[in-house]
Amino acid sequence: MADMTMIWNAILTMAIGGFLWWIRSTSAAISKVKDELAKAKENMAINYATKEDVKDDMSQLMQRFDRLESKIDDMIRRAAEKWQLFFY
Repeated sequence: MADMTMIWNAILTMAIGGFLWWIRSTSAAISKVKDELAKAKENMAINYATKEDVKDDMSQLMQRFDRLESKIDDMIRRAAEKWQLFFY
């Protein structure tokens, strides 16, 4: 009977030890993923622009294009007036 108790205790010890080892490795993996996520968030703040930054840059770019467009329109209008005076 004592031998059966020792065998049963050994089996339970191995099972509980394996379970605790699995919990430890899972916890380590979760910690690693959390650290990688934090690093990714830091890199994202460095490498990528926010929506507000992009919106401001696009607004400035569109203002410059509008200004160029008005200058081109003025040039075409002056050239057209010049040619009308030339032909009339």
